[in-house]
Amino acid sequence: MPIKILIADDHAIVRSGLTLLLNSQLSYQVMASVSNGEQLLLECQANQPDLIITDLSMPGLGGVELIRRILLKWPSINIMVFSIYQNPYLVKRLIDMGVKGYISKNSDTEILLAGIKAINRAEIYSSPDICMDTEQEKPLSKLTARELDIFCCIANGLSAKQSSEKLFLSEKTVSNNVSLIKKKLKIASSIEIVHLAILEGLASPS
Repeated sequence: MPIKILIADDHAIVRSGLTLLLNSQLSYQVMASVSNGEQLLLECQANQPDLIITDLSMPGLGGVELIRRILLKWPSINIMVFSIYQNPYLVKRLIDMGVKGYISKNSDTEILLAGIKAINRAEIYSSPDICMDTEQEKPLSKLTARELDIFCCIANGLSAKQSSEKLFLSEKTVSNNVSLIKKKLKIASSIEIVHLAILEGLASPS
């Protein structure tokens, strides 16, 4: 039987490209493709896929919190993250949580297919362009899953209000977490959050 796959990405061109690629392979069947985390959770409930291929940054629920919820409710579903982020600490953290693969969006299609095959063999896979040297403790290792999601929102230019709407949290919760993030990372401003995110590969200099 073909491997049943769900795709989640907020860019339609990525969803259609992945669907065409995977449905051209006899071993895979794309059951659905969705644009946000809430839809992904509904499709998981309805279809119980073998594998999820998901972006981290999507409107609404996403990021580490989305991964955590899926693994908590459906631990048997394999997850591959397909993302622009190449931060080795983030990759390691997700793999430690239970993610089976992490592919950067710079990768060729052969890398993506190799990753799926590895996961199907019960192996852990990350694309070769991600350096997994995480021996030295990284500043972001101090953050919880929620704090890391908020950190990424602020680093990519969202206000506390916009972050609260994206993550389905109250604005007060986001503001309180931003204060905790600054304290843990020993930084004083949101500008410093942006600078750190750029250094860690979680935000673009532009």
